Amino acid sequence: MRKDCKMVKRIGLPSKQRLKRRRTVYCVAAVVVALVALAPDPKVRAQSSPVTSDATPAGSQKNATLDASDQFVRVGNDKRVTLHFSGTPLADAIRMLSEPTQRNIILTEGVDGKVSASLYNVSFEAALEAMLVSNGLGYRMEGDFIFVYPLEKLAELEQAGRRIETRVYRLSYMNAKAVKEIVEESMLSKIGKVAITPFVEKGLGSQEPVEVNKGDEAASADMLIITDYADILDEVEKVIRQLDVRPRQVLIEATILRATLNEDNALGIDFTTVGGIDFQTLNSTSPGAQDITTGNTPQNQLGDTTFTVRTDFNAGVPAGGLTFGIIKDQVGFFIRALEQITDTDILANPKVLALNKQFGEVIVGRRDGYLTTTITETTAVQTVEFLETGTVMTFRPFIGNDGYVRMEIHPKDSTGGLTQANLPFEQTTEVTTNIMVKDGHTILIGGLFREVSTATRAQVPGLGNIPVAGALFRTTEDNTVREEVIILLTVHIIKDQADTRASAELREDVERYRVGMRSGMQQFGRERLAQAYYSWAMEHLANGRLDKALWDAQLAVHNFPRHIHAAKLIEKLREERAWESEASTIRTFVRDAILRDQGIKQPAFGRPGPPFDMPRSPTDKPGEYERAESE
Repeated sequence: MRKDCKMVKRIGLPSKQRLKRRRTVYCVAAVVVALVALAPDPKVRAQSSPVTSDATPAGSQKNATLDASDQFVRVGNDKRVTLHFSGTPLADAIRMLSEPTQRNIILTEGVDGKVSASLYNVSFEAALEAMLVSNGLGYRMEGDFIFVYPLEKLAELEQAGRRIETRVYRLSYMNAKAVKEIVEESMLSKIGKVAITPFVEKGLGSQEPVEVNKGDEAASADMLIITDYADILDEVEKVIRQLDVRPRQVLIEATILRATLNEDNALGIDFTTVGGIDFQTLNSTSPGAQDITTGNTPQNQLGDTTFTVRTDFNAGVPAGGLTFGIIKDQVGFFIRALEQITDTDILANPKVLALNKQFGEVIVGRRDGYLTTTITETTAVQTVEFLETGTVMTFRPFIGNDGYVRMEIHPKDSTGGLTQANLPFEQTTEVTTNIMVKDGHTILIGGLFREVSTATRAQVPGLGNIPVAGALFRTTEDNTVREEVIILLTVHIIKDQADTRASAELREDVERYRVGMRSGMQQFGRERLAQAYYSWAMEHLANGRLDKALWDAQLAVHNFPRHIHAAKLIEKLREERAWESEASTIRTFVRDAILRDQGIKQPAFGRPGPPFDMPRSPTDKPGEYERAESE
């Protein structure tokens, strides 16, 4: 400023005061010009606002205070769109949106309407769709162009451009009928059609005979044949791929324990007095002191007065126990006492693998047949029915994703048979329930404790009620039956290859059981001898003693001709198969003739020719086997 003043004085310019006024005027003019430049022109605002580097994103609170009559479209650095329209013609709104976003938008015939919208920080596609949907319009992208159509026209174009196909979907696990219902109800278009392979209506069941005459049943896997648009078929394929997965399995183990305790106590006293007869004159056949069974009364004593007083309570006491008797002159006194205890335990432990949501049943017991007669006015028809008793377990598992299994289960343990009138009777213990059980856990699904006590008294009327002495004229029998039933259930969800490992372990256990049973047989049995000879043959073979190995293998087959492993060892040692050549030339006549015409020399059954790869004998010289193989 000081320099400017000095310059003014030096060159004779206006005075300092005058220069100050001019400078003030210039500043005011500059401010006015700047304000005019920054003021938004209505025409400019109707087009677009320049992209600025303002840190405040488009669509912030600054734009929320805009007047409703303002019309603008702004695009931020992130390509997000903020716009405000109020009754703007659709063509103008589309133009204002296309210019800042640099999109090629074409309005087709019949496209019209107005737009009233306030959108903040949305994508271009969302903004365009919001503007079109409110006017019943849609768009379609073809290369770099976006064509706007009425929705009806757009639907026609899409239908005309869609390709109709027919595809076949092969199912591995799911039922075709179930998949058809899902696809038809929710996925296919109006022109879509579904056809499936024949549905197997009936499966196996223990209560019904198996139908075997099913020669025309489809033997292939379940398949669906679907006709529809290609894009819909792609979605159907994705859904089927997620539905048709390998079902899960559970291993169900039920333990049914039934314990019965039967306790009987009986006491009977027989008192016999005979008068008027001398026992010594009778041909007595009485069995010692157990009872009085005499012969015929002598004829010369029939005219005398005779009498007998007798109680017969020993007959009510089962045989066994304690019997005590005294016979003196004409008096017999007998006591029989019995305490009998029967303890019975029945344990059933069925195990079975089952698929998710599939019915399963295990029956271990017996089936008794009986006749039923149906009588009509003209005929009587007899049919045979069966009563199944034993251990029966019926179930259906529902496997959850949280490690729990819901089980519909009906375990049953019963005994029974047929009466003398050929009528069936059954004594059963069973439970029907619907439970939740965690994988690998055991729960109690049925428990029963029942005790029945019976006290029986038989006596001479009046005399049996006399204190102390009344015991001579009565018998007592007490019976107690105690029953206890426990049903336990364990469920294991089979994961990955656990079912294969479990089956292999069970198969090995069966072999161990079989070998254990064989070891208990006599040493000179043919099968035991064959197994011993085969073991010795394998020892000789491991040590290179081929002649001894062949001898023991032949003895093993001699004792047990069906010993397959010994027969294979003999073939390997002899380098030939005796069963390839038989006395009959008819068996392979046609085959030999065909091979001979074709000039082919091929051994029967496709076996390789000798020599076989055999272990070396320690007595052989080095190089002897190599020379034999080369020859």
